[in-house]
Amino acid sequence: MKPIAPAQIDWRDSDTPMAPEFDDVYFSTDDGADETRYVFMQHNDLPNRFVEHKRATLVVAETGFGTGLNLCVLWQAFREFRHSHPNAPLKRLHFVTLEKHPVTPTDLAKAHRFWPQYGELTSQIQTAYPMPIEGCHRMEMDDGEVIVDLWLGDVQTTLPQIHATEQGLVDIWFLDGFTPSRNPDMWQGDLYAQMARLSRANATYATFTAAGHVRRGLEEAGFSVNKDVGYGVKREMIYGRFLTPREASSSELDGDVAIIGAGIAGAQLALSLCQRGIKVSLFSEDIAPADGASGNRQGAIYPLMNLAEDGLSQFYQQSYLLSRARINRLAKHHPFDFDWCGVLQLSQNAKDADKLARIANSPFPTELVHQVTKEQASHIADLPLNRGGLYFPYGGWVSPKQTVASLLAQAQDTGNLSCHYQYQLTQLEQLDSGHWQLHLSFNDIEGVSEHAVAEGIEPEFANVVICQGHRSSQLPQTAPLPLSPVRGQVSIPKATTTTAKLKTVLCADGYLVPALKGRLVSGASFVKGSVDVQWREQDREEIQGRMQNSFGGCLDANNDAWIDELDWDETGRAAIRGAVRDHFPLVGPIPDWSQIEASPDSYRKQPLPTQQGLYLIAGLGSRGLCSAPLLAEITASMMNDEPLPVSEFQLKRLLPGRFWQRRLDKGKSPTE
Repeated sequence: MKPIAPAQIDWRDSDTPMAPEFDDVYFSTDDGADETRYVFMQHNDLPNRFVEHKRATLVVAETGFGTGLNLCVLWQAFREFRHSHPNAPLKRLHFVTLEKHPVTPTDLAKAHRFWPQYGELTSQIQTAYPMPIEGCHRMEMDDGEVIVDLWLGDVQTTLPQIHATEQGLVDIWFLDGFTPSRNPDMWQGDLYAQMARLSRANATYATFTAAGHVRRGLEEAGFSVNKDVGYGVKREMIYGRFLTPREASSSELDGDVAIIGAGIAGAQLALSLCQRGIKVSLFSEDIAPADGASGNRQGAIYPLMNLAEDGLSQFYQQSYLLSRARINRLAKHHPFDFDWCGVLQLSQNAKDADKLARIANSPFPTELVHQVTKEQASHIADLPLNRGGLYFPYGGWVSPKQTVASLLAQAQDTGNLSCHYQYQLTQLEQLDSGHWQLHLSFNDIEGVSEHAVAEGIEPEFANVVICQGHRSSQLPQTAPLPLSPVRGQVSIPKATTTTAKLKTVLCADGYLVPALKGRLVSGASFVKGSVDVQWREQDREEIQGRMQNSFGGCLDANNDAWIDELDWDETGRAAIRGAVRDHFPLVGPIPDWSQIEASPDSYRKQPLPTQQGLYLIAGLGSRGLCSAPLLAEITASMMNDEPLPVSEFQLKRLLPGRFWQRRLDKGKSPTE
């Protein structure tokens, strides 16, 4: 992962931010907002395009985020359109923007003071603004009606990583950035070729420059070029349309969606779909949401960190930031227990200490993670610790069960979600229409619902998403999935006067979460291949042993090990998680296994065929609180033919058929 260098801004000579590296300003010294309206809005025929657009989502792409001024002008116009045309087909704005050198949060806030008319919008941008981490950062604005994908990295390497179908992706381009003569690295032929790859039929563009090589590059890539008077001191500008013949845009999601499973994955997906205006029916065999692996009292949230080049760490960093943002926004409407108290990951031995030190010395933002000594760790935790490690200052804990309930409540507030509990999916049948018929039997748990309809029901849906954790592979359509059950156990000891002081999550051989209503959460032990959810005495003993290994040598002022004070009563919980051997979750359309087996040579180095309308989110392991929001957004974006919040590189590592694809690409049988 490459480090992201923040922008160096010079405010000395004027109130307009300037980039010394490019000897250029971020926006016009006359009137930056007016320049955006003239160059980008007027010459892309906005806001008229809002009214004429036939799809539910309009995708606008920009080649330089800067201070976000273009977004604010576009966003405000979109708000006004939605207010005056509530019944128009267009419901959502999706803004894809790229930035190689993001301004710091301080400089962003300073620049935003120039536009008080956009105060509500800039406040949302500042709240959602990501840490300087390479890759795509999805920011949900106006309760999901406006989505901003901020890609951090060089445009020449980032644009090729944006996923698009043969029908394209982008409706409108804001071709921005510093002046071509001062920023030649961006204004290259590859830029225009990528614009052509990503453009939908008849996509338009506008740019403030009229440089000859820009005009020629656009024409060679298949765009028309028209000149107009430039803004302010600029003599000319250009605008145009994508002329290359292209099939009309693929259709958006057709029909209602069934989600199978009411854990963190199903709940996050329900919210992602419902806030897009999609009708969702959620089915669970349990008596209430989050009765499985998502039902723990407290769970830690922090990103998985490693130095491998497989993309795992980057995926969890992006997931972590989106999860934090969603939790903060969700809690404003449906309060639940959580605390961004930070997470300490302590070293266990010399080898582990070396690994953590190498992570700390890598170019990760300090606000994401940094190294602390044992003295600093003890001060952060407010308990004595005998070693240091890594500190995630913006990490913390949430109540998973409460979070799932709040997500579903928020989704139900849209009027688009119906929940059906105690219904077990026994069979999934694809009809001649391509739709899926669900064969559901009523799961009369302990006879608590004697008045419910006991016979099965068979609703029909165009789209089905399986979110059943380790049980996701129990259908014929999902049987080849590489999912394994992993039994996880936590203990819930009573806090004492000393341990009640714990101020942050501690992770070592096990983990310890600060007290909630007089009890801490401690864990976890793991048993591969087990589906036994019965809490056992040996579970408590194993967790106790892990706590002793982790904190037994941490002595207080009286030379007492504070971990010994915990009251290890019989309170605990066991649940089964679904895991995948490469530690990446599974997300996306489920492959058509029989078609692949019938003709494997047809799919070597080619995308695998999929079962129409059948999707999956599974294999989240013990990090579902961190990964589920991003996985939900990936799925919802796929289903709606929207931009994806992950790169092509990452997507290949997340798709459900990736192991089959790798074997095929090596010339092997898919089932070897």
